[in-house]
Amino acid sequence: MSTPSFGDNGNPNSYVSPTDSSHMSFRDSKTGFLGPTSYNAVFTENAGSLSVITEPHDSSEDAQSLPPVSVEKIQQGAEVLSMLRDIPIYQRFTQRWYDICDGIVVMQPAYRIWIDELWSEFGRLLQDGNPEQLRSLSELVWRNTRRPMKVHGQMTAQEWARSASGRNLRWEVVGVILSMVGIIAGNLSCWDNIFDSVREKFVDRETFADRMRKASEFCLCFCYEAEVLNDIYVCFMYEELVLVETCKGDAHYISWQRTGEVLDAIVALGFHQGNPVDAETPFFLAELRKRVFISAYGRDKQVASFLGRPPRLSYRYCKMDVPLDLSDEQLFLEGPELTSCLLSLDEDGWNTTGNLYRTTWQRVWFQHCRVREDILEIALGSGDDDMMPQNVEQIRVRLERINHSFPDFMRLQPEDYFDENKSLPIGTHKSSQTERSSRQTNALFTLCIHAGVAHTEFLLLRALVNRRQKDTKDLIPISRRLLQLVLLSQSKRDFFSYFQGDLTYLMAVHGLPAAGVLAIELLKQEQSRQYTPDILPRSETIQDLSVFISALAAVGPGEGNFFVCNQGRRALKRVLDQILSPNPIVGPPPGADSSNMPLDDMSLYFPTGNDVDFLSWLDNVEWDKPGVWMGAPSASQEAQQ
Repeated sequence: MSTPSFGDNGNPNSYVSPTDSSHMSFRDSKTGFLGPTSYNAVFTENAGSLSVITEPHDSSEDAQSLPPVSVEKIQQGAEVLSMLRDIPIYQRFTQRWYDICDGIVVMQPAYRIWIDELWSEFGRLLQDGNPEQLRSLSELVWRNTRRPMKVHGQMTAQEWARSASGRNLRWEVVGVILSMVGIIAGNLSCWDNIFDSVREKFVDRETFADRMRKASEFCLCFCYEAEVLNDIYVCFMYEELVLVETCKGDAHYISWQRTGEVLDAIVALGFHQGNPVDAETPFFLAELRKRVFISAYGRDKQVASFLGRPPRLSYRYCKMDVPLDLSDEQLFLEGPELTSCLLSLDEDGWNTTGNLYRTTWQRVWFQHCRVREDILEIALGSGDDDMMPQNVEQIRVRLERINHSFPDFMRLQPEDYFDENKSLPIGTHKSSQTERSSRQTNALFTLCIHAGVAHTEFLLLRALVNRRQKDTKDLIPISRRLLQLVLLSQSKRDFFSYFQGDLTYLMAVHGLPAAGVLAIELLKQEQSRQYTPDILPRSETIQDLSVFISALAAVGPGEGNFFVCNQGRRALKRVLDQILSPNPIVGPPPGADSSNMPLDDMSLYFPTGNDVDFLSWLDNVEWDKPGVWMGAPSASQEAQQ
């Protein structure tokens, strides 16, 4: 087995880029990344010939050029810092999360250093809550934040983490702590006993999570004010985006806006141009940047699919570096221990132990999102229909090749994890993990990946239906599979006690479009009296839709995707009411010629461009009017009405 090339002698810190093009000193500058068409490209490319001398950059100048921090901002900072008096409670939340899985993009060891050193240095001050001391601490944090971070190629991960905490505390780190606690709170069950310690202060889970969101939003504004542009900042932005989606929902404009801001920062930092280890970039930081990039790239495609909007970030302008399949703890290793982990990976960068890390699933999803970008081009673009069959075939081949490229341990089905008597070829990768918590985490990741893969195929077929190149009946099998995956997750809500927000996400993003297609197809068959039990069994589908409607009804008003789920629930309920009505709209008699009734053309009935428009249409259509489905009503029908 060949090993990946990570630098001289396998040492990830020994590689030095031979060119200036990958020099990363811009990552803490106010300008950010400048590409080959930029205003200074000619000068930088010919620096030797032009005898251009690069002046050493004095980081103190950046802070001095900013206006003084106002008394109002310092006071606002003190109020945010006052919330950190509850860090012992926050640590209970994060302990729950980190006991079973890695972080989102912030690495767990870094987070622990930040929160432990903050409490060790300022715990007594925060508990006392003296207003004057809090204002002094706010001034210190403002001063640190306005100072660019120093990074060099030999820097260890521990040194990097400690350079932003303790006496070096920055608003980015405060924001990460608050965002992480809010995300975890939003994903736990409402009845979790961890809320007993905070319920008197914060009322309930939703209020607690939203308070964390508002406080982290202040930190984000402070970073804007300080003109921050660094690695921790973009990690904070991404995690704050996840918190916003948890509290506000995936369809909310604020979520769309935050997604754009994260992608803007990633491009400004140059993450889209690859992240090699070089003289300015240590190994762990290069890997972190890859993780951030593929996470943001994947979220961009998911949001674009859900809202029917063009994606903001295209692989055509990016170097698609995939992070290695390492856990957070492994990424913080040094020397021989790190080298041993790197040598244990296969030639494609997958781990060979069968462990499932968050990065494992990010790597899978990232590859599928590249295909989804091409599907979005078909669904949303204005390309030539003559090239459609060729493009679709190429997409199918790519999907098949990707799915066959994964290691054997990635081929497990979601159902496998719920059979406790079944021995699985995986182990826990944390000493604190139990067999149950390991199954819970891996089962969720497997469900999300399988649902995402099925949704990719669903989107491709929907795009073809919209372009009049497929029959709507071709959508039924994949819609049933997608809905079954979502219903499987809902049947295990107690099992997924730490991932309640993810279950709602699965319903809103994957379940609703599939359920809508099945409901409309049932209604069409009911009114046309042309049934296809081999493709769409009536009784089973009605039962599935009824269970799904009940699951949607369980989403409370305080949850982020409540609006989308409630809208979908009302729409699907109205469809089922129409199907099960004792006086349904009368269609043609059995055997009648229905050639003039375009019942197989979905696009004539409802929009297929995106899921949100579809839900809106379902919610507002006048179901009691037969003209909606069967063409204009006859005079006798009008008389009966």
